[in-house]
Amino acid sequence: MTILRRIALSLLVLFVAACVCARAADKQAPSINFGSSENVLELKAALSPYRAPGGSAEPDGSAWYIVQVSNDSVRPATRVLLAGQPPRAAVSVLPRRSRPAILAVASSDSGTVVETASAYGRRAWRVIVPPVSTVGLAIQVGSADTPPALSAWTEPALSSHNRQLAIFITAVGALIGAAALITGGLAMLIGHAAPRWVALTLLMLLLSWLSGTGMFDANIATRIGGPYGLSAFLTILALAAGARLADAISPLRDTWPKYEKLFHRCIYGLIGLGALAYLGLPGATLLTDIALVLGSVVVAAYLIYCGRIGHKASQVIAPSAAAFALVAVAAAVMALGGLGENLTGPAATGGFAAAGAILLALAVIASEEIAVLPFLHGSYAARLLEAQAPMDETIAIDPNAPFNSLARAAIGAAHQGVFDLDFRAGLLTLSAEAAQMVGLSAHEATLSHSDWIGHINPEDREVYTHALEDYRHRPGLAFRLEFRARGGSGPYRWLELRATIVSEQDVPSDCLGLISDITQRKEAEFETAQAEAERKRDAALPRDALTGLGNRVALMEALDALGEGFGRALFALLDVDRFKAIHASLGHAGADAILRMLGERLGGLGEPAQLFRTGGDSFAFLFANPRRAPQPIGNALAEACAKPYRVDGREVFAPVSIGLASGAQSEDPFGLIKNAELALIAAKRQGGACARVYSSEHETLAPGDSVALESELRHALAADQLDVFYQPIIRLTDRSVAGFEALLRWQHPVKGLISPADFIAHSEETGLIVELGRLALERAATDLAHWQRYFPLKPPLFVSVNFSRRQLKDAGFEALLKTVLSGSGIAPGTLNLEITETAIADDAKLPQIMARIRAAGAGLSIDDFGTGASSLSEFRNLPVDTVKIDKSFLARHGGTDIDTDGEVVLSGIVAMAHDLKRAVVAEGVESEADAQFLAKIGCEFGQGYYFSPALDAAAALDYIARHYNTASAPELG
Repeated sequence: MTILRRIALSLLVLFVAACVCARAADKQAPSINFGSSENVLELKAALSPYRAPGGSAEPDGSAWYIVQVSNDSVRPATRVLLAGQPPRAAVSVLPRRSRPAILAVASSDSGTVVETASAYGRRAWRVIVPPVSTVGLAIQVGSADTPPALSAWTEPALSSHNRQLAIFITAVGALIGAAALITGGLAMLIGHAAPRWVALTLLMLLLSWLSGTGMFDANIATRIGGPYGLSAFLTILALAAGARLADAISPLRDTWPKYEKLFHRCIYGLIGLGALAYLGLPGATLLTDIALVLGSVVVAAYLIYCGRIGHKASQVIAPSAAAFALVAVAAAVMALGGLGENLTGPAATGGFAAAGAILLALAVIASEEIAVLPFLHGSYAARLLEAQAPMDETIAIDPNAPFNSLARAAIGAAHQGVFDLDFRAGLLTLSAEAAQMVGLSAHEATLSHSDWIGHINPEDREVYTHALEDYRHRPGLAFRLEFRARGGSGPYRWLELRATIVSEQDVPSDCLGLISDITQRKEAEFETAQAEAERKRDAALPRDALTGLGNRVALMEALDALGEGFGRALFALLDVDRFKAIHASLGHAGADAILRMLGERLGGLGEPAQLFRTGGDSFAFLFANPRRAPQPIGNALAEACAKPYRVDGREVFAPVSIGLASGAQSEDPFGLIKNAELALIAAKRQGGACARVYSSEHETLAPGDSVALESELRHALAADQLDVFYQPIIRLTDRSVAGFEALLRWQHPVKGLISPADFIAHSEETGLIVELGRLALERAATDLAHWQRYFPLKPPLFVSVNFSRRQLKDAGFEALLKTVLSGSGIAPGTLNLEITETAIADDAKLPQIMARIRAAGAGLSIDDFGTGASSLSEFRNLPVDTVKIDKSFLARHGGTDIDTDGEVVLSGIVAMAHDLKRAVVAEGVESEADAQFLAKIGCEFGQGYYFSPALDAAAALDYIARHYNTASAPELG
């Protein structure tokens, strides 16, 4: 203590003595009896503020108070003075740098002992008053602009109180910490968001509770905004984590999607407000406490609302959220002085917070069980995912089996959804995938069973209800059920339910299973059955059902019946021009009416010929003994068909193109039909609505003709006959699937599957390659986004798409690429563009274009490396990520001779690529020896028929599921 401070205290003692004498003369002056038997004496009512006359406020912001105390006992009275926390101390506008604390104590009586009592706290003071005496005490209190709550304790009572308080703080902290550890362990075990946010919420709550007890006072953490600012910051972090927990339990994007962005902004706003309170901004602590109360109530109300609309996980979490909301409200009431200055308020809120923490931990564990459903445990999930599991087989469900964290992802990857029917509550819960299949929104995923039956096609309801009722009495028996359902006014979808009945204590409780959309399969089965029925009907009765004319079968029989008269016969093939547009305008019924009227008009021409309908809009005439030359007959047919038809009060024109061929120019009936088809193509090329007679010059219009190929290719694009197949690219170190190369395939309705080699080069010449490239790019990006969503691997899956020089120079290509990349949601750099080495040789502009493409987020690869004419200097400057070695180099290696020139060349290419920081893909892997050799020389990836041929999108998804992240050798076959 400095000399000046000693002098000041001495003067203060003299003044206190004078004040005490004055107050003693006043009969009404309050006096506190330290000699009483009470364990705790409150001094606040007896305090009188003091400031020396003409003096200024203390430089540290503290204040002096005078109190008169007495001792009416015959023994010295010992009391320990402690400053309490007055109401509203934590919610003042101006931040407090510390809690109220006693800084100094002085007595007017030299016989009174005043000393620090550090055993009871840093700011505790021991006062010993002599027997039968009255003294005045001057007490300096920091951070107390109003008379503070001062307590005078007996030492035994204070020791007992401190022990109990330490036990209580330890118990509350241990309970909250244990709950945080439990949920944190659960989060690490299953990797779900809800337990992770619970653990973070409870951790912040624990730190806030400890901060409120003063554990962090006088620490570096409280030197900026004071203890109340730290507590406010930690509490607001707990609220932010709790809000994210509520969003993880019941996503806001499913309940109120338009408020999702506002929700995230509010989270960031809360954290920012808490940071301002921690920094001591005036008013920030008060605003933080208001936000805490309102936010807790809003989160609890949201979960209660979600629970009321049927969300099971929300129903379980809501009580604990409500408990925390009540704790926040009670703490606010206590902070405003609503509970006075008693000691039970903080204890009560701490106890309820601990109980709420345990309740929250138990609730989130229960909600995780509800979210994943019991049948995702153990072997039962795998059995349901095996579509080959025989029906009517009893499946044992072990509710204690460990949860498979990949089960839900596997179900989604298999394009299936979860079906959980609770018989007792009469509620059906569908997963997001299952609800989407039916056409229901995410917040409609839980509905009453009666409402669900209302979504089922009326024709299938009886089958559905009878099946459930039958299997309900046979728990554990797997069954399969097909029915149609829809969520709104859209079309019905065919669904397949594979499920079993689960019982509790021999009472059926749930129907649990997987549901999948089989609409495409059912439609294909229907079309196949319909086509088979039509084929059988046509075989039995060679008549066209629409027009009553002979069909193609009848035509072939008529041609065979010509016998020796085949050489004199004339065959005419008619095809309606623009029939697709007519069908789009008039609809199915109107188009059929046109075909019927056309058949009647042709049949009424009076020509001595047989009339057939050979296809959708195709007719045929067979003249056994034509009276006129072929061209006049064709002109007459074209003129007759050029007249309009009346349909629904409208005039509709349906002109026809006609191709004619004579038997004398044909070897057999098939040759006659082929010649007529070539003549028909010639008529179409002339603009239609005319007739052409076959000549040898028309042979150039055969399928090998480029003009015809262009026409067919354009038709294929319009008719969606082109599809994208994917050949796997394998990581050679562990044989896991790394990505795919996208390859176009043309499924011609007549010629079958056409190889890209037969049309890609032609499309490059005609410019159709731009449209084909757009199709391949958009389809590959869509499929890749789908695979990455179901298989979030590191590094992510990639797809390589072949592109040509013409595509890269197209004016709209870069805009298209940016649109595809921004809209697909795929990982950056995983959509690779492959361009051949030959295509970029001697073109100074292409590297600049490629650099812009790479900057847009696409990867770049050099295809068929080693077969082009680019120099090494050009290759070094190209902005590419990957080099793809042409399969001819691996073929030269031979697979067995390790001293071949091919090995030297391959090793050199791989080493050079690695020196230039490029990855290497080798094409043409045909054997295990090839794969092992490539791995030995450091090649990262391999591609070839040894691993797999090109697969359609569905088969590629299955291939990923079977081969990703495995170390086993690939399956062959």
